[in-house]
Amino acid sequence: MFFSTLIRRKISRMMCSADNLKTMNRAITLVIVIYTIAALTAALTFVALPHLDLIYRVLMADLTATGVVFIASAAFQNSSLYDPYWSLAPPLIGGFLLVNQLEPRLLLAVALTSLWGGRLTLNWLKTWQSLDHEDWRYRRLKSQTGRLYWGVSLFGIHLFPTVLVFLGCLSFFAIASVDPAPLGGLDILASVILLASIWVEAQADRELHHFRANRSSPSEVLTLGLWARCRHPNYLGEIGFWFGLYLFSAAALDSFWQIALIGPVAMLALFKGISIPMIEHKLLTEKPDYTQYRDKTPQLLPYGQR
Repeated sequence: MFFSTLIRRKISRMMCSADNLKTMNRAITLVIVIYTIAALTAALTFVALPHLDLIYRVLMADLTATGVVFIASAAFQNSSLYDPYWSLAPPLIGGFLLVNQLEPRLLLAVALTSLWGGRLTLNWLKTWQSLDHEDWRYRRLKSQTGRLYWGVSLFGIHLFPTVLVFLGCLSFFAIASVDPAPLGGLDILASVILLASIWVEAQADRELHHFRANRSSPSEVLTLGLWARCRHPNYLGEIGFWFGLYLFSAAALDSFWQIALIGPVAMLALFKGISIPMIEHKLLTEKPDYTQYRDKTPQLLPYGQR
């Protein structure tokens, strides 16, 4: 009787795992279809606007693709369908410019951006189980805004991040400028910062996944590894990535003061002004020990401000 009960439980778990796998596969297939349609729509938009300058044609294509993803988000009642757009758009924009101008610095920047984007997209797939799963921030916003939610989602969750990412991608346009400066020491520094930032973000995510899988209680606070050095190492890696990408454009134009600087500054403002305060409010509410952790651990830079 004991062994038959164990066998039934094992079979039940296997059936649940199989069902979860099928659900996840269907969700991933749906995401692929949505983003394929978005990419094709973006391409048609670009072709349809030959009278615009390159940068504006790419922007309009970017916004059109975002519109397609928003329609899908509204149709399936899940704004998290937009989340991979953040990591997919930069490699595609950079790659498109690279096809039109095969330049060594641009090739290096696009390769490192693709490494960043691929890892970040895989991390999203690891945390997004199905169409039933939606980012807690969106659910909270939905409860706060009620009937106005999908208007808020269009401008706040979809278009606003798209514009921010496009500002970050201005570095690609600077790198692809006519007669860029030859490769030099600043390009080496940019590559080091990008690789370090990608590693920091990846390591922070690995530690976070391991912690969530092994913690004894949801109220437990992660205080090990990179999280012992600063409270938001994943955001530190993200901010570092955009500043590293910008350094490539500074090297290309041989100038630090240029319009591409808007991108990383906007990203820094986003994380410092919106993302970090939002997650810290949640953690302070849900984790009693977070106050003590916050008081003794720097926010972003190790040995920086708390």
